[in-house]
Amino acid sequence: MVNLKTGKSDRVKGKDVYGKMMTLVRTQPKQLSLFQTFLPETDDKYSNTIDLYDAVPKYFPTKHMAGRRESGKYLPILEREFEHRGESYKLKMRPARMQYKDGQEREYYPSYREEIIEEALRKIASDRLNGVYLDDRAGVQFTLYALRKKLWARGHALNLPDLLEGLKICNLASLSVQKADGTAIIQAPIFPVLLVASKEDWLQNPKDARCYVQFNPLVTASIDHLTYRQFDYLTYMSYKHRLSRWLHKRLAHNYIQAGLLSPYTIRMSTILRDSGAYQSKRGNNNAREIDNALEELKTKRVLMKFTKDIVRGPRNRLVDIAYTLQPDMDFINEMKKANARLKRLSVQ
Repeated sequence: MVNLKTGKSDRVKGKDVYGKMMTLVRTQPKQLSLFQTFLPETDDKYSNTIDLYDAVPKYFPTKHMAGRRESGKYLPILEREFEHRGESYKLKMRPARMQYKDGQEREYYPSYREEIIEEALRKIASDRLNGVYLDDRAGVQFTLYALRKKLWARGHALNLPDLLEGLKICNLASLSVQKADGTAIIQAPIFPVLLVASKEDWLQNPKDARCYVQFNPLVTASIDHLTYRQFDYLTYMSYKHRLSRWLHKRLAHNYIQAGLLSPYTIRMSTILRDSGAYQSKRGNNNAREIDNALEELKTKRVLMKFTKDIVRGPRNRLVDIAYTLQPDMDFINEMKKANARLKRLSVQ
């Protein structure tokens, strides 16, 4: 694996994780520049939510993988159902098979570690020096040093082996999304292309050893069609609970009418289905996890308050909970900024 090199013909060359040389042609579409411009332009705390792609429940908690592995190695295809904008979809996730130096193999679904890595890379891509289109696909050039530094600054420190493993899992795990009627939407890895600097480059000059990731085609489609939305990346990365991050991003993307007189309603069953969160057999455990996430959103001034309407069945068994979320003024102001930015994008 070698360092990325850019030639006079505006081509980028490098080797993938298997050592295969690749040459990618750079383009500079106007859509990428729009993707990298936020309101206000002087504030560096923003990134973008991605329509449909961010709604796909493609991450799985690491601690629950071991019980699914056959012979301690191999995972079945992960199948999930979810809804986005009132339409039903099905996900099939093929796990990444990792082979280690001792010859041992083990498979992984993308986990919450990979989710954080991808989010950090999308933030890096909002910098005009790093976000690029190569072979007409959106991606990002970065150094492992800069990526680790950005993760560490946001409270998600990773050592180099874990970071590299996370990048490879995103490259090797493949997701397939189709509508409920069987119409195919996409089948591709989270990172279809991964070019990683060699160990020698990293040791000799860690701050300049360049890498490249191509984002999933759904990310490119969202950039091309201006279906992304600005959201508070710094707050998102500061949450303790993964479910808090998921709820924050869902609200930022879907709750465009946020206001004191327009609360947001959502059910526990919807949260569990669409987030891909682990579902305990005991409904009270699931409710407790959601309450913890909602309370954390209150501490971050995303929510002012929330109320619950509990639905119970025979023997007082918890069936579902309808939540009514009242936004905080800080979040309402953030949504106004995102709406103003979207309006500006639409007239470009």
